[in-house]
Amino acid sequence: MAIIQKVSAYDSIMLQRAKRADAAALAEARSEARRAAAQNTLAKSDTLRYTLANAAAQNSADQSQLMARIIQSRVAADAKAKAAADKWYR
Repeated sequence: MAIIQKVSAYDSIMLQRAKRADAAALAEARSEARRAAAQNTLAKSDTLRYTLANAAAQNSADQSQLMARIIQSRVAADAKAKAAADKWYR
């Protein structure tokens, strides 16, 4: 024997409202989670961009210092060679 349960129109409306409220709360929670994830991603992106910019600037500075040292050592070597050659002609 089957049990038939009648649901009043009022109960049906209240159940539907509760389901809609739960769905809205879930959608809001998902939206907030997406927003937080997007902000986190942007923060990480900014940090990465800053780190890469600093690394590039440091690399450029290191390259400039290296070039200055190479030029300085070549000038010193040329001066030393010229001094050694002048010594023989005196």
